Amino acid sequence: MDDVNTSASETLGHRIRNRSATLSTGERAVADYLQRHPEQTAISSAAKLGEITGTSDATVIRTARKLGFDGLNDLKRSLVEHLTRRRNPAQVLDDRVQRLSPAEHGVLRPVIDAGLALLGEVPALVESDEWSRSVAAINEAEHVWAYGIGPGASVAEHLALSLRRVGKAADAWTATGFRLADDLLRLQPSHAVVAVAPLRVFREIGILLDHAHRVGASSILLTEATDEGRGTRADILLPLPDSTDGAANELIAPLTILHAIVLELVAARRSSAVDHYQQLNALRTEIAGTELDISQLPEL
Repeated sequence: MDDVNTSASETLGHRIRNRSATLSTGERAVADYLQRHPEQTAISSAAKLGEITGTSDATVIRTARKLGFDGLNDLKRSLVEHLTRRRNPAQVLDDRVQRLSPAEHGVLRPVIDAGLALLGEVPALVESDEWSRSVAAINEAEHVWAYGIGPGASVAEHLALSLRRVGKAADAWTATGFRLADDLLRLQPSHAVVAVAPLRVFREIGILLDHAHRVGASSILLTEATDEGRGTRADILLPLPDSTDGAANELIAPLTILHAIVLELVAARRSSAVDHYQQLNALRTEIAGTELDISQLPEL
C-alpha cells in the first residue's frame, strides 16, 4: 500500500479529495466512479470496474491502494460496512460520536471542520450540466413541490419558503403513507418536484418520482444513496457527499445546494425577487403595527 496517512474515519470522498493530486487520469476516472456508484462498486469485480471506467483491472486496484486501502477487496468491504450503517440512523449517530474525539473545548470545532470538509466535496459531485438543468427546471415550473421525510422534511419546507419569498409558487409535502396520495393528486405537467432524501430513498420518494414521470412533471432528487437514486424515475439526480462516516449533519449539503439554486433564481430575476421581499417587509410591518425606524432608537 502507498505510504499515505490513512485514517479509518476518512470517508471515500475525503480520501479522493485529499489524494487527488497523486492520481493519474485513469485513476481519477476510477475514483470518480467509486464515489458516484458505491453500491455498484461494492458488488463489482476489478475487471468489471475497469470496463465501466474505460481503464483496466490493474488501474482499479492501483487506485484503491492509492486511496489508502489494502486493495479492492478492502475498499469493497469498507463500502459494504458503510452502506449497512447508512440504513441504521442509530448506528450513524453512535459512529459520529465515537469518531469525534472531543478536544479540550468540546466538539464544536471538530463538527465545524467536518461540515467544511463535507461541503468541499460537493463541487466534484454536482456536474455543471445537471446543475443548469436543475435551475432551469425550477425556474420554468409553474409550481414547485418540495418533498422530504423526517429530517429531510425540514429542508423541503425551507426550500418552499425560500422560493415563495422570491416570488416562486412553491409548497412542501411531508406526508407519508396514504396521506401522500392526496398531495400527489395536485401534481400537474407544468410543475416540478424536488425530493430531498439524504441517506435513503424511501418507498414514498420512489412513488413520488414515478408519479411525476407519469404526469410529465420535472423532478429532481438529492441523495447520498446515488445508486438507489439512479434506480428511480428522477429526471435529475444531484449526488450528496457521504455524511455518515463523519460528524457533519446530513442536511448541510442539501440545504446549501438548494440555497444556491434559490440564489441562481434571484440573480436571474433580481428586480422581481427584491420586490417580493419588499412586499414581505411591508406585510410584516402591517402585522406588527409599527415600522422600525432607526432614527427612533434611543442613543447609547
